Amino acid sequence: MLKAIFYKEFLKLRLIWGLALIVHVGMIVYLLLSLRSTLLASGVVETWATMIGRDVLMINPLMYLPLITGVGVALCQWLPEMQVKRIRLTLHLPLPYTSSIGAMLFSSLLGLTILFTLDAAVLALVEQIWLPRELVGRTLLTCLPWFLGGLIGYNVVSWCLLEPQWSIRCCNLLIGASLVALCFLTSQPACYLIMWRWLILVLLLTLCFPFYSVYRFKLGKQ
Repeated sequence: MLKAIFYKEFLKLRLIWGLALIVHVGMIVYLLLSLRSTLLASGVVETWATMIGRDVLMINPLMYLPLITGVGVALCQWLPEMQVKRIRLTLHLPLPYTSSIGAMLFSSLLGLTILFTLDAAVLALVEQIWLPRELVGRTLLTCLPWFLGGLIGYNVVSWCLLEPQWSIRCCNLLIGASLVALCFLTSQPACYLIMWRWLILVLLLTLCFPFYSVYRFKLGKQ
């Protein structure tokens, strides 16, 4: 049954996953070409000195892309379920609702994690050709809260869409936006060196929120 749910979610979201992959590949290629162009124009030594002395990593265009991706996946996944109440069919499956909804959430979170991991891996593998290990590490530490923000954004939007009451949904949106904002307080390189551990706790916390909304839906809240 869980395999069928995973397959259904793949069929439903395959277009958005394909679009997300194209956009992310395009963004990573753009960032790497920009870095290469800067290295050719200014020289390796001057570029390194600028990146170290001025804390410039040239990856700022990537900042909000994970969040946009997470929000987009959540909208495509849950809007159809709630608009025509198709979620009722899911809740009537011979499975606990925590298992069926959990499988749907996990499938999208897994897809987002794979996508963000590919972004980080390609950046690191190519940048290490031109940059010292320390700068590559700072790049990954700088990206980490943005990727976590994308996952938290997915959880928050899922939580809001699954909530059956509009008044509560608006309150959830305000709370969720505040939690997501924690991941985008600054683009200063490696500024989340300690705080990223707390962001993981926020991610785990927001993962529980959609289940509460579904529980309210099962109770018949309107």
